[in-house]
Amino acid sequence: MKKVMTAIGNQNLNQKLKQEDTLEVVSEDIPYKEGIIEVLEKKQVDVLILSELLQGEIELKELIEKIKKNSPNIQIILFLEKKNQELENYLYAKGIYSIFYDNQIEIFKVIELIKEENENKQLKRELEELKQFVIEKESNQKGIREFLQRKNEKIKNKKLLAIGKVKKEDTSSKQEQTKIICVSGTSGVGKSIFSVNLAKAFMENKSKILIIDFDVLNNSLHTILGIKKYPEKVANKIKSNNLLEPLQIEELIMKINNQIDLIAGISLLFDGQYQISKVKIKNILSKLKEKYTVIIIDTSSECFLDYTKEIMKNSNINIFMVEPNLLEIKKAKKLLNIYINQWGIPQKEFHILFNKYNENSIDSSILKNVFSGFTILGKLSNNSEYNLLINKNDTRHLKKELQKEYLNVFQRLLKNEVIERKVISLWKKS
Repeated sequence: MKKVMTAIGNQNLNQKLKQEDTLEVVSEDIPYKEGIIEVLEKKQVDVLILSELLQGEIELKELIEKIKKNSPNIQIILFLEKKNQELENYLYAKGIYSIFYDNQIEIFKVIELIKEENENKQLKRELEELKQFVIEKESNQKGIREFLQRKNEKIKNKKLLAIGKVKKEDTSSKQEQTKIICVSGTSGVGKSIFSVNLAKAFMENKSKILIIDFDVLNNSLHTILGIKKYPEKVANKIKSNNLLEPLQIEELIMKINNQIDLIAGISLLFDGQYQISKVKIKNILSKLKEKYTVIIIDTSSECFLDYTKEIMKNSNINIFMVEPNLLEIKKAKKLLNIYINQWGIPQKEFHILFNKYNENSIDSSILKNVFSGFTILGKLSNNSEYNLLINKNDTRHLKKELQKEYLNVFQRLLKNEVIERKVISLWKKS
């Protein structure tokens, strides 16, 4: 039996729900926002029917954050006052899909929606499990075939080598493993501009580099680089509504220069809005690793997107950017706490990089203590030239002092072998 709570400032729906045998209404209709949190702290609730117009001191987004923190699996049916695409995008990111406007849906339909949701969840779960099983089975079969093929080729080459028909190959270059670097941090910390400039620093090492914009809520890499979001062929497909066939990851690659490529429209590969399966992420990265020596992934600051967790788990290096002031450090610590304690990513895997550093920032020695136990990569200055780079869509010409900062971070990445997990002190040259 589902436990339901209403918070719409109207007892009518509450009374109707009480008449349903398959539903248990846990309280009277809540007339103010703060009352929702009070009830959730005392009772288990499966479904919350909420109105945006409910009285209270806290904003709707803040209320949603508190509800999700207290009851992560709660189903929320939300009534909004008017159309608001930005708010809807935020709600979708939080896993809230039952969104209606005043007078758009009748009471009996709300009741049907609650009843059907449980059946839909079970059906979706079973379909997803079946889908994963099929994908994994196909992947395993392909892997076995490839393994046997490689083994047969190895045996054949050994025989040819033994009779002098072929020369021994130098395979040292093939053994070089691709480095996947995940860039994360709070909103506005400068992840995108850092990802672009880090890619340019890797050019010094003659690497073949790919940047992927996985921040689907606030993707901006294509804007910073001054190019369109999609390759021309893909853009034409979208315009002509000709995306019936599934896209391949290679179709989204755009060339920036001889060494750097970009993927900005990754959301076209999603299974649903803000959703992409674990298997698909692994397959995408596996395919791209065949072509690039460095893959830099710019992620969202939103901690409710499961695909960010999968990216972090499949990365060699996780760079977490922090703006060194009290408010941003507080936000950063909360986000890191979710990554470490809820997502299960070890603390030692995060490499802290302080961005927008200036004379008014918190002292380096204090920062070192606050983030003790983490690998410290370095700090980047709060340079006014970054605004110029973004506004002019030109990241080609960095001043020498900026080049030096990024090259220092780049050198630390090369020296800091991920397997060893040694903490590097950035304060020697500070």
